Amino acid sequence: MRVRKQKRFITSHLEKEIYPFRISNDGSLGEKEFKKLTAYYALGVPGVLGEALATLRGTPLSLRERLCLTYLGGISGLLDDLFDDPVKEASHLRDFVLHPEEMESQNSHEELLLNFYQKGLAFSSYPEKIKQQAEKVFEAQEKSLYQQELSITPGAIDEIICSKGGESFIFYRLCMEHPLEEAEANLLFKLGALMQLGNDIFDIWKDLQEGLTTAATRCRKIEELRTSFDQKLKEIYKLSEKTSYTQKNIQKFLRIITLGLARVYVCLDQFLELQESTPEKFFDANNYSRKQLICDMQKPGKQLTAIKYYLRLL
Repeated sequence: MRVRKQKRFITSHLEKEIYPFRISNDGSLGEKEFKKLTAYYALGVPGVLGEALATLRGTPLSLRERLCLTYLGGISGLLDDLFDDPVKEASHLRDFVLHPEEMESQNSHEELLLNFYQKGLAFSSYPEKIKQQAEKVFEAQEKSLYQQELSITPGAIDEIICSKGGESFIFYRLCMEHPLEEAEANLLFKLGALMQLGNDIFDIWKDLQEGLTTAATRCRKIEELRTSFDQKLKEIYKLSEKTSYTQKNIQKFLRIITLGLARVYVCLDQFLELQESTPEKFFDANNYSRKQLICDMQKPGKQLTAIKYYLRLL
């Protein structure tokens, strides 16, 4: 229901905002970029995370919050693309997040980013805090470049996972109008880190192709990865109890995030089967095909298993 509401909002509001950029596009924006904005980030950030945060608070998203989350969440993927561009210097990107009003766009891609970033800030109750947090997200992205190095240590990987996911979740939380307390910030940072770990598990094939080292690509025993995920999820449940929100709202919030995280166990099951099929009972992602490593959650059987995990975890 919440996601459908955001879909309607994108159709009625965001598509109109994007249309001029489609017309004036100089070629730096492809259909892939537009789809990434409307079908993924502008949908998922407000429609799932934003609604979950509103549930935890106990009051629905305001129009300003929805607009802020839609604009700033929507451009997240496009910002990642900008960061991955080897032509762009770090100073240029830092100026982009800290001083957008002083920047001049070099192409349609940057023009759309600047436009949406400034609109998102305009609807925020904490624009300066968002800028400061955007810089932390930028720094986390910088650290993630080390994932291209084969010598990266497990500790460094864990640190990158935490900073990438955690700082991003705090960034999105600052789009909300109510103040962020320390206990909630700690909860959301850890939740963001866990979501990032879950994404890395699902993206194992893509990361292998891009030469990135993650906890999933480096894993040799799926049981250990599952145990780590279990422990982090239990920590999330404990941290939620330390917030000042009502028990009723906390439980509603946990049901929402658990539903999203249950799918990770389905993926881990698939990888465990691959591991157990080898004589050595040893998992090495490099030895498997794309079909073996991609967990298709559109399959009814996978969805049913995810629901079973969801009910078991609650």
